[in-house]
Amino acid sequence: MKVSLFFVVLFLSSILFSQNNVGSGNCIDFSANIANANHVNLGGLDWINLNDFTVECWMKVNSVFDDEAFFSNKDWSSGNNTGIVFDIQDNGNNMKFNFKDNVNPRKDLTVPVQVLNRDWYHFAGTYKRGGYFVVYINGQAKDSLDVSSITASFSGLYTYKLGQDGTGNYTWNGNNPRFDGKIDEMRIWSQVRTAQQIRDNMCHSLVGNEANLYAYYNFNEASGITISDLTSNANNGNIVNNVSANRVTSGAAIGNVSVNTYGASLASQSLALTLPNSGSVMVNNFNGITGVHLYQVNSLPSLANGLNPVSGNAGYFGAFVCDTSDFISYNLKYEYANFSNAISDENNLILFNRLKNDYSPWTNSGSTQNVTLDNFTKLNIPNRREWFLGTTSGLTCQSTDSIYIQSSTPTSATIAWNSSATNWNIVWGVQGFDFNSGQQVNNTSLNPYTFSNLASGIVYEMYVQDTCQGSGTGIWIGPFSFTGQICLSPSQLGANPITSSSASLIWTNNVPGVSLFSIEWGLQGFTQGVGIPVNNIQSPYVLSGLSPTTTYDYFVKTNCGTNNSSSWAGPYTFTTLSNVGLVEDEFNTSISPNPFNEEFILSFPNILNEEFKITDALGSEISYRAFYLNENQVKITTSNVQNQIIFLKVKSALGTNSFKIVKN
Repeated sequence: MKVSLFFVVLFLSSILFSQNNVGSGNCIDFSANIANANHVNLGGLDWINLNDFTVECWMKVNSVFDDEAFFSNKDWSSGNNTGIVFDIQDNGNNMKFNFKDNVNPRKDLTVPVQVLNRDWYHFAGTYKRGGYFVVYINGQAKDSLDVSSITASFSGLYTYKLGQDGTGNYTWNGNNPRFDGKIDEMRIWSQVRTAQQIRDNMCHSLVGNEANLYAYYNFNEASGITISDLTSNANNGNIVNNVSANRVTSGAAIGNVSVNTYGASLASQSLALTLPNSGSVMVNNFNGITGVHLYQVNSLPSLANGLNPVSGNAGYFGAFVCDTSDFISYNLKYEYANFSNAISDENNLILFNRLKNDYSPWTNSGSTQNVTLDNFTKLNIPNRREWFLGTTSGLTCQSTDSIYIQSSTPTSATIAWNSSATNWNIVWGVQGFDFNSGQQVNNTSLNPYTFSNLASGIVYEMYVQDTCQGSGTGIWIGPFSFTGQICLSPSQLGANPITSSSASLIWTNNVPGVSLFSIEWGLQGFTQGVGIPVNNIQSPYVLSGLSPTTTYDYFVKTNCGTNNSSSWAGPYTFTTLSNVGLVEDEFNTSISPNPFNEEFILSFPNILNEEFKITDALGSEISYRAFYLNENQVKITTSNVQNQIIFLKVKSALGTNSFKIVKN
């Protein structure tokens, strides 16, 4: 069936691997048997207990229940236990680090990281005896802790664990917080590494004989419980509660060789690598990027779904961007002039791409080919990518080409592509989404295709695949990034007309075709979030029941669609008119004292037949007690009323009268 073929393995290369040593290879997935607290026991790691050290690894955190330890040799149920702990907490917003030797008070550091938004990221922590502990995320220092007061040993009751605390079964308040994520390329150094040393080794694998490398785990074992230390120090570990699913393909940004550049402004910088017989890559024009790595993998990818390689291609390239903003970008140039097989097949070449090593399938990147200069270029790439030079030779079901945006509204985007086919599959989602869990459109005949219910300011991506008139599957092309129009805020706020009890709110709509808005209003100077909201209204909108001679604020925003609204415009300030002419002179009524403290006296003809109502400036009723002094006077007492302006409404056979009274 066509639907069942939607995510089938396509154009598999002839090379399959029983053990994943390609690129970043395998990693440890602690979610595989999380219910049984699976973890890695790394043993004593004695060097850490009394000396300077650096711990680094690649991580991906799926979810956070409480404060899950991922590297520790202590019972984390109390921070005062001897040992150290590195953990993830606060719904992934923070990483926490705790150090306690067997003599001195403990030290703690909490670092904002927001790990759930980072996918795979690189962590490093450097510990200097008598100095500082420094935390690096993606090669950039984030925070530090003075640990000079900790002079004794971290050695305690437990060995060092990865994916758990020292006990191997962390318990807190009757719960079992367990690390739900993946870890790869763990390295422990017997020295404090500099920022540049961390960066220079971050995106490529090691040999194991590097100077000062105390333990190195790349987790590429095909099976079994043993985790091998690739140094000569034999700090081997083992997986406790091991299952085969603990070993999965890694998405860490790891190659055989890498280069990097960091700085506040990288617009004029570039990075380049060359892989003999496969071509060379340069990335440049970095926009909004403060750190970037370029790496190459000297072998074919282990996950080849979607690929049709050029004969003789020996590897591929990748770029890792350290920043996480949706609006960063860089450019790519892939040159193949020295790759003879590519030159001979030049008219059929495709520059494939994918997000990362554990991402499938490979897709046509939609790059622009220049057959005169023998290169491909791709502009405005928004995140990390990997590239492989392939071909359409021998394929009967080809690739679509040249995706472009045709039109957009604040809630939709209409996308078209050049193709001679009649039916296509589409996968789409928020930028960086997992291809295999994206929204699917199967075998559509619509080109262009309109994506609806888009959110304001959100970047989306899409992929398209020719279905060969519904009888097969071609090469995916993408990702193509798009957004709806920005949902613009209203402007030129005003209020007209204004009476003593109402105001007609007006503003200019800046989004054609949209007519619904939300307001929030209250007394002048109110804090947004505690005012009175009114949703899905049109302009003008009349506020009624207002108090006379009172100043109000209001804010307004545009509602462009589901989950799609503008930012607030405002505040606009207005004051209601006085209601003189309905008061004392006409009905011979008076209030004293005004201002009052707890009570006041209302003098009015035939008072025994009147009705009273007291409200605050927003119309909420205030409780009171009325005590009749005689047929023309009543004493009114209020309680639990803060100092403010309140309003008394008196209804009688003669009509309704309103009074503004000041409560001291």
